[in-house]
Amino acid sequence: MLPTRTQPLDRIASLPFKRRKESWVAEDDGCFYKIPRRGDDPVRDLDDPACIDTALREYTDMRFLAKLAAGDMCRPERIERACVVYPRLSGPDLRERLLHGHPHGDHEASLRGAMRLLARLHHADAMDYPARDYTRDGFLAPTPALLDRMQARPRTLVVTGFEARNFRFDQASDAWVFFDPHHLWRGFPEEDFARFMVSLLMLRGRRGTLQPWTGFDRFRLLAAYEDSAPARLDRRLLDFFLDERLAMRRFHAMRSVHRMPAASRPLGAAYTWLYYQRLQHARASLSFQRRLDN
Repeated sequence: MLPTRTQPLDRIASLPFKRRKESWVAEDDGCFYKIPRRGDDPVRDLDDPACIDTALREYTDMRFLAKLAAGDMCRPERIERACVVYPRLSGPDLRERLLHGHPHGDHEASLRGAMRLLARLHHADAMDYPARDYTRDGFLAPTPALLDRMQARPRTLVVTGFEARNFRFDQASDAWVFFDPHHLWRGFPEEDFARFMVSLLMLRGRRGTLQPWTGFDRFRLLAAYEDSAPARLDRRLLDFFLDERLAMRRFHAMRSVHRMPAASRPLGAAYTWLYYQRLQHARASLSFQRRLDN
């Protein structure tokens, strides 16, 4: 059952929304407002049926996640048509802290906290969510041997928005909290772990620099996760999902290049190719099987 509306809809429509890639966002009176974006007008998207469905899914998923890890989630307060209303978080996001913040030890503590949260989420009962078909829905086809390994492992909840950029510090609770889950489904925990690692490699952004961010130790991240996880992660599946998540990022980056004006496309394609070559080089040094083989 949805919460009762506490303010008129025209109050939300009058807010100064800012355009993001996939949403409209605004802040006002201690609240953060988010509308999924389909077009060029937030007021129109506020009443769009598809946007309403997307907002309701996010609202429902975040309320579910908040039950699993109440102090670590930005729990939405209410939903108004296609607008999800969150409490406003006062601090910096994790990306900003890792890039421009404080000592290395502070980085480690923040990343360990994210891994402990991921482990808690993987304990959840995910049977109400659809199972991902990795032979059809992925960006890299698993080999028969990898499919056999998948078949032997139990599925867990998978949170496709579990990336470093989706954590923000809340000064009121003195804690990092997660927001923006994207999609939830049943899959393999290695996918979530690999997704978070790729988000760290890409922390500087594609437009800022060609140099990946490597200020983390993958085995310390893994140890922090496995200390409280439901099961150890499969190292070969971890390596597969690192490659698969990078393939997904490259696919969407090239789609963006194809949408560029014709005159800009050759330069955009060359820059994107070089950027992903650097990422692939960094990823090659981050294998989880190397320690197994030594």
